[in-house]
Amino acid sequence: MRQRLAGIAVALAALVVAPGASAACTTDLGHGWPPAVGNYGQAVETLFDGKVQPSLALTILPKGGVETGVSLLPGAQDQAWTLRYSKADKRVYNWNNSARGGGVELRVDQEPDQYQVAIPAALAQRLLRSWQAALVSGVPAGRKAPVTDGEVLSFQVAGERYSGPRWECGAGKLMMKQVALLIEASDTKEKKLDRRWQDLDESLDELQQLLAGNAG
Repeated sequence: MRQRLAGIAVALAALVVAPGASAACTTDLGHGWPPAVGNYGQAVETLFDGKVQPSLALTILPKGGVETGVSLLPGAQDQAWTLRYSKADKRVYNWNNSARGGGVELRVDQEPDQYQVAIPAALAQRLLRSWQAALVSGVPAGRKAPVTDGEVLSFQVAGERYSGPRWECGAGKLMMKQVALLIEASDTKEKKLDRRWQDLDESLDELQQLLAGNAG
């Protein structure tokens, strides 16, 4: 499984471009779930995190293949948070052909593959604030999540949801790089975690500089 996680992380990181290429960067993400996706997305998130609402999460609903997600669950007071990477064992969204006709079946009676690790509270809180700032600045307040043909990404940050197609540039690219780092960290031995957290902190520095430049 460690090799598979590393492969996913590398694939996500390969999508990243230099932040300087984001001068004209825009995103089609909008608020809430896209039309006709809410029940599906909520079923996946319940499978991954139960009734607990993460403070920060990214759920990926692919056009084909299994669903995945990364979430951060806060600890008590200033205690470490929990970073969790989840991957469905079989695709949740399934078209079921039967003698009575076809229909969508949400296969939630399964155990997802999950890896989790403690993440320093200060770093988790910084990640939350950074993603929140990026999404607030990049997604217009009145825009609803669009109809999306294919993969849907859904960010949930501090109770607010942003969904739509992949954000392919600027802050979106850096956020996906950070997702790759989180996936990698979720299955990293404890003695090597400090390096993962340093890499994440440095990526957040890049995001902060990018957002400051856009604001200027």
